Amino acid sequence: MKKILCLFILIVSVFVAQAQGRTMNGQNRPPMRDRQDMENQPPPPRPMTKQQREKLELFKIQFITKKLDLTPAEAEKFWPLYNEQKDASQGLMQAKKEDEIEFQEAMLVIRKKFKKDLMPILKTEERVNLALKVDRELLNKMRNEMMRRKRPM
Repeated sequence: MKKILCLFILIVSVFVAQAQGRTMNGQNRPPMRDRQDMENQPPPPRPMTKQQREKLELFKIQFITKKLDLTPAEAEKFWPLYNEQKDASQGLMQAKKEDEIEFQEAMLVIRKKFKKDLMPILKTEERVNLALKVDRELLNKMRNEMMRRKRPM
């Protein structure tokens, strides 16, 4: 548990350190006219580096492990199932984009199978339901953090 806590603190400190912008002598700030033009259009998305993806993955693992209060034995069984469910969901998103009803039905089948497979690992209905909701909570947390960082100070 100490290792997980230390890992979480490391990840959070990296995010906080990267959040600090370089505004020394206004070097990072474009001229006023350009800033006004930029406000009218969203900036182009930047591709994530390998290091950023790894940090994000570590944050996700830490967040979900803490939220579900997984023991090491539970985590050992949980993560392969979680990754299998994620892969199936992503494959479905790429395969069945046209028919919305068919897509939702197939997604429901994947989630029901995930729930059934999680029950022996997490033991209680409450923890299983929390596991099904934790992805949405993680996405909301990341979205809120991105919006917070975008806001001018």
